[in-house]
Amino acid sequence: MMELAREKQAAELKTLKETSESDTKEVKKKLEAKRLERIQAMIKVTTDKMAQERLKREINNSHIQEVVQVIKQMTESLERHQEKLEEKQAACLEQIREMEKQFQQEALTEYEARMKGLEAEVKESVKTCLRACFPSEAEDKPESPCGASGELCEQDPLTAKGDA
Repeated sequence: MMELAREKQAAELKTLKETSESDTKEVKKKLEAKRLERIQAMIKVTTDKMAQERLKREINNSHIQEVVQVIKQMTESLERHQEKLEEKQAACLEQIREMEKQFQQEALTEYEARMKGLEAEVKESVKTCLRACFPSEAEDKPESPCGASGELCEQDPLTAKGDA
């Protein structure tokens, strides 16, 4: 899940940046078209070459300032949007980590429960197998271990030294 989330987040950030770059190019084109229109309008109104050159420089300078200002605003907007997206993504990753911890704890709890029951299940399986393989042994001997201390018990087939 973490890997998928990171891949999705990387794709989201990439899409955000690509969209921002596309929007920036679009704005630059519009501003350039506006600059050219202003120059064309100025040329139609002004016939003096010196005045045209001076006005053209003023238009170009104001164009540069406008482009810088617009790009700065777009960059700030992108940074805010990216920051919000990254915060959202970090919260998502944290939620996944919490879910992972919860699932691990549940798996551990289930494992421990199964391990506790496994000993009894193995003993029951061994008894069942012994009854099937040695019916006379199972009928003659009681199921509880003998009270012998420290010695091998003849009644406990698991600890008996025989060639069974």
